[in-house]
Amino acid sequence: MKVIKYIFSSLLLTATVADAQNIMTSSPYSMFGIGEIVTGLYGSNSAMGGVSTGMRNSWLINTENPAGLSGLDSCRLFAEASAFAKGESYKSKSGSSNAFSGNISAFTLAGRIMPRWYMAAGLTPYSSVGYYFQSTQPLEGSPGSYYTSTFEGYGGLSKVYLSNAFMLSSYLSIGVNLNYIFGNIKSTENQGSMTVENKMYTNAFYADFGIQYHRNLARDKSITIGAVYGYKQRLKMDNSIIITNGNVETEQNEKSSSQHLPQYMGIGGSLIYQKWTYALDYKFQQYSSLSSGDSRVTFKDAHEVRAGVCYFPNGYSSSSYWKRMSYKAGINVSTPYMNISGQSGLSWRASIGMGLPVLNGHFNTAIFHERTQLKNNTFQKDVTGITVTYTLSELLYKMKL
Repeated sequence: MKVIKYIFSSLLLTATVADAQNIMTSSPYSMFGIGEIVTGLYGSNSAMGGVSTGMRNSWLINTENPAGLSGLDSCRLFAEASAFAKGESYKSKSGSSNAFSGNISAFTLAGRIMPRWYMAAGLTPYSSVGYYFQSTQPLEGSPGSYYTSTFEGYGGLSKVYLSNAFMLSSYLSIGVNLNYIFGNIKSTENQGSMTVENKMYTNAFYADFGIQYHRNLARDKSITIGAVYGYKQRLKMDNSIIITNGNVETEQNEKSSSQHLPQYMGIGGSLIYQKWTYALDYKFQQYSSLSSGDSRVTFKDAHEVRAGVCYFPNGYSSSSYWKRMSYKAGINVSTPYMNISGQSGLSWRASIGMGLPVLNGHFNTAIFHERTQLKNNTFQKDVTGITVTYTLSELLYKMKL
């Protein structure tokens, strides 16, 4: 128990520092709305395309569908941390850029509170802003003269959550995530000796819900069906502007603006047959409720399908190490939630990975490649990266209550 307490304290501090820096992306289009929505960078199922709605097992901390927490081993307390590293490439009609980023992406503590009640608490990013570029334009009234503007932005929104799962019966579970969203977004424009810095801050409480039906069909066969729902939540954005001209600095508060966390709903299921697990999810997200602040960029509703497979030989502790590993692969396909200059497109992500038993836990890793491409060569994003998740557990009967 002392080990998990120490890891919880140190990693939560690290995650808080990482959240303050929030170096999660280098996308130039993270400057719009509330930033780039963070997905696929944490969790032991990231190698399976991120399937979650119908997933449950004794080591899976499933906070995407909180009802799945009821599948955890009731005799263990779990701590889980995730990190990632990725290389990004962006292309558009105006040019191209490359970047590399990495960070801690999530931390969670989970376990059974009392019979039929399971709980998890953690911190993870919700959206991220990270960009830097320059623009050169002609100077009015001075033919042949130009000026250069530098644009920079960083920050994003984070989510602290308390997840609860309740077993209504041996087959049916329901769950709820109680979330606190907070964060700062800063954008800076520099022209010569003048700098304009815009700061936005927001915080809000909201909840999302999940349900799962689980049934054993035979000794080596089981099925799980699930659904999730999150309602639309208004975010009040408090704005302030700092104008620096030479050595003179002026700060002024601006009128508050509004953004929204999108409403979403999804269904999914999984089938475990002998040593194989097959899973499929569908999710609809109402991103059209977001505002970009730029007429060239609009948000639209997104549809996403995720599919994953896992092979687990399920060897005993005395078996060879390779028989105690799990092998995973997955893919997801979605419509991008952002249109640029009226152009839509398609996004896809492919991933492979494995799970390894280590000491008192499991180590899961995934290698992924994703691409988002809009029509007429308007925009293309390619990301290749790796995620790692370590899940540590301690048996509760060793605790002194």
